[in-house]
Amino acid sequence: MYSYISLKVDCPHCGKSLMDSKKLIDDIPSIRMNISLEGNNGTINLSSFYGSYQYESSLMIKNGTEYTFSCPFCNENITSDSICDECSSQMIPLHIRDGGKVRFCSRAGCKNHNVQFEDLSHIHDYFHLNIGTPEVVEINNKAEKKEQKELIKSGTFLHIYCPHCENGLIEKNSVLFKVINQYDERGYLLLSPYLNVFANQSTVFIPEGAVAKDILCPFCDESLIAKNVVCEKCSAPAVEVIVAALRRMIEFFFCTKKGCHWHNLCDEDLQYVMLEDSIYW
Repeated sequence: MYSYISLKVDCPHCGKSLMDSKKLIDDIPSIRMNISLEGNNGTINLSSFYGSYQYESSLMIKNGTEYTFSCPFCNENITSDSICDECSSQMIPLHIRDGGKVRFCSRAGCKNHNVQFEDLSHIHDYFHLNIGTPEVVEINNKAEKKEQKELIKSGTFLHIYCPHCENGLIEKNSVLFKVINQYDERGYLLLSPYLNVFANQSTVFIPEGAVAKDILCPFCDESLIAKNVVCEKCSAPAVEVIVAALRRMIEFFFCTKKGCHWHNLCDEDLQYVMLEDSIYW
């Protein structure tokens, strides 16, 4: 069973809601905006389901064409300095009502979009507050599920949480852990939060190929060693954390052996999420 989250968005200029309850797309209120191209003006209603590309427009939309979007209330153009990393077009930012932004590409047919939360704690709150609402649709069809499986690309910034206290583990652009090495020395371990980027630093010495005796949450001091999961490459104990993917919170495992780059998801999450192969292996 697969869940879509409905985003409720506002204009970044005037703050008015862009949600249109009179025009339903995917059977829920849509996002209404003005759209224009070379003097031709119209309206567009986009699906508010994150991951859905359904829309209706009064203009004839041509794939591959970059359009201008504006607010239907204040008529201000909605633009940003952010450039699409798929096609180099301008990204269109909208404010998520509960904090954060969603951006989508201004080029018709380009499916690049992303969500950015201002406070990492908002990710956990947003998913858990919205997952039980009527605006969440569940897909049971296997073909649809496969088509909509989320790909987390190499280099993606992972928002990482402790599975015990649910505190965010990101500190100054690194993932922060407490670590105990094989000599029972205690210190801190800093890992890159970017998928398949294996940079690391430690305040205690951990030789290459050594297995950390324990890795703990820096907030609650609970061990993060998984009880029933080991590294599939070297059989060392695995660490378990929680990662906020685009549509759900997922369990993420990585190896305690320094130099081993194995990481994986649990079997259930692998039904919905794929990790792109490392460009470093």
